[in-house]
Amino acid sequence: MGESPYWRILVIQENFTVSDWAKGATYYQIFVDRFYHGSDKDTVIKGRNYRKWGEMPNFRRNEKGKFHNNDFFCGDLKGVEKKLPYIKSLGVTVIYLSPINFSLYRYDGYAATNHLMIDPNKGTFQDLMDLKKKAHSMGLHIILDIALNHCSSDNPIFKDAISNPNSPYRDWFYINNDGSYRYWYGEFKDMPVFNQSSKGYKEYVYGENGIIAKYSGYVDGFRLDVAEELSEETLEGIRKRANEFGKHVIFVEYWNKAKTSDFGKCFDGTTNYPYMNAMYKLLMDGDVDYFVWQIQDLLENYPEEAICTMLNSIDTHDTVRALTIIGGKWMRHGYDRRWDIDKEPSPWHKIINGIVKFLTDNFRQDEFENDKLEPKAYREAKRILKLLVILQYTLPGNPCTYYGTEVGSHGYKDPFNRKCFPWDRIDKDLLRFYKRIGAMRNHNRKEFMNANFELIRRNKDIVCYIRNNLLIVVNKSDATKTISLPEKFKIGSKIIFASSKKQKSTAEIMGKTGMILKAI
Repeated sequence: MGESPYWRILVIQENFTVSDWAKGATYYQIFVDRFYHGSDKDTVIKGRNYRKWGEMPNFRRNEKGKFHNNDFFCGDLKGVEKKLPYIKSLGVTVIYLSPINFSLYRYDGYAATNHLMIDPNKGTFQDLMDLKKKAHSMGLHIILDIALNHCSSDNPIFKDAISNPNSPYRDWFYINNDGSYRYWYGEFKDMPVFNQSSKGYKEYVYGENGIIAKYSGYVDGFRLDVAEELSEETLEGIRKRANEFGKHVIFVEYWNKAKTSDFGKCFDGTTNYPYMNAMYKLLMDGDVDYFVWQIQDLLENYPEEAICTMLNSIDTHDTVRALTIIGGKWMRHGYDRRWDIDKEPSPWHKIINGIVKFLTDNFRQDEFENDKLEPKAYREAKRILKLLVILQYTLPGNPCTYYGTEVGSHGYKDPFNRKCFPWDRIDKDLLRFYKRIGAMRNHNRKEFMNANFELIRRNKDIVCYIRNNLLIVVNKSDATKTISLPEKFKIGSKIIFASSKKQKSTAEIMGKTGMILKAI
């Protein structure tokens, strides 16, 4: 078979660069309400369900028969500030905060009642500035998540638009003559979707006095929720406005591959779910070909600045927790995302009167009853988690740890993956592992600030690749394996990180372990 007569041409933006602090970085994702309560005084807002720290979030329907994220545990910005030394000890360099704008009945902030106001239970703009200043003094940066595709049905803007045909906000939404309206995903009626073509919407979001202008002085960048639903014009407007307040980094939530030409024009980096899925396919299903294909696909299709900026997660607020993905029930195989346990077909999809329905109550009850891994399953899952983290921390891009994963947090989908940080139940062994690999990455940061990647070995047991002067080896089998070192590592190398303290040899790697060598 001859060579292909075709060439791939990548169209990238001229002069696209990203701040060095966002490359070779280590990110930490915090759900503010569930991380740490640091304020002396609490504001009580009518209609909210306040809970004691550490209780299981409510997973059943409310009195109106609706599922709603109305459990507030009162984690706040002051709590994040007080825990900065802990965050720093993980080797973290960038903190990624969940939405903090006011959302009356949703602790997560993904449907804003007022985008321009910080939720009183999370703090104030002064608290946000204090956090930024303290973080900067410690060498940390702040990224803020925000949802601009939709708002809450309790938002006064929407309430006026839906009730008044002559409202100045009417064209901000997709409202029909009969009073029906478009809402997010066709399922969440409390999240009306914005009409991004509306002049009023544009001013509201990225105008001179809009949302982005309001927050840009307090943070170093933004993560834009459901960005695949945001128009190119909206994304470009957000990026331009943010950068008027100094160079910001704009991340977008993309579940699939982004368009190459959008980098540097609409955004800088993506949430890299393709790598996340590939890492699980390798370690859990032994699918090395899929792993290699996904890695190389992005390396060949993204600009280098984008590769160096993307976020590599192993779990997030939208997925099952990592330990549960590894050791839990019902995980997907084949080419489905492993954590999409509620995707059809599933144990909770039933044919009722000839129609396939998803039994949400049954699903949530099963998640609750299987929330905790048995001790043996937990120990085995933790061994594989450490291999997963080695991949996450050494592949091109930046590792992003979801709060609590580093201390053994577990759980299925929302709300079980959003439990309070277990400050009184920390897996100290796992925490030490995270601190060690975080220190390794920081001490060798220059090795991770570009897109260099060379695959050396791939089979059902061993994956081995080079990042500049580092050799990463992961052995997912139970047996010790011999390693054939590349030439520059034969001349001289040392182990700078190993998942097992017993790993001493550079010629062999123990079963279910990973190690990183550095050429000297």
